Amino acid sequence: MTEVNPVPAAAFQELLLGAEELQAYMSEAAVLSLAILGSQVLGCSLLIDRPRRTRAEGHSDDRTARMSVPACAEPGPVAEAAVTGMPVVVTDAWTERRWRGFPGSSAEEGVRSLAAVPLALEGSARGVLCAFSPRPHLFQPRTLRAVERTAAEASRSLRLALRIDGHLNRARNLQAALESRTVVDIAVGIIMAQNSCSQETAVEILRSVSNTRNIKIRNVAASVVAAVTDRVRTHFEE
Repeated sequence: MTEVNPVPAAAFQELLLGAEELQAYMSEAAVLSLAILGSQVLGCSLLIDRPRRTRAEGHSDDRTARMSVPACAEPGPVAEAAVTGMPVVVTDAWTERRWRGFPGSSAEEGVRSLAAVPLALEGSARGVLCAFSPRPHLFQPRTLRAVERTAAEASRSLRLALRIDGHLNRARNLQAALESRTVVDIAVGIIMAQNSCSQETAVEILRSVSNTRNIKIRNVAASVVAAVTDRVRTHFEE
């Protein structure tokens, strides 16, 4: 089991308290990871994949974001670390031949070695802390252990950050569903009043227009409501 240093762990938690959303926190956590690992490391990236969600990532700076592109492609060291759950080390990017397309532009940005270490996350989420260096052969056992400790320290607060982000995402989806349902219900009522028809017929009219014009039924409903009045409010405040 990887030992966790309480000082950096507390620093990651402090960052989380001030972060407004997951992406911003991951960028700040990447900067902190770089500060922990020291001057021989050129940059750090944090990457998290979750089912049915876009990849969440944070980089210590713009250059590191560019360096990470070939490393995070499939196949590549970051993808391999995420799938296997084991650290992957590139000792010298200039002679690396394990993955097609790597090192690519990473070498042009000055990367000679890297360590991709899995994050300890929950459920189906998979994540990696990737540290880049301009020095070949940097990530020997001692330095690799430092990256592993940093990944363990970051993982605790990232698990909490992902839980919070999951709750916020569900809340946003629920709010959007409520707003969509409300505008559709209002439009159905308008169509019923204008055409002296049943609710089922009004819904079918909306669906027919939606299919004919290839427009989402909510957008059709919003057009119906807007044509009658601009005083209907379907936005729910948090």
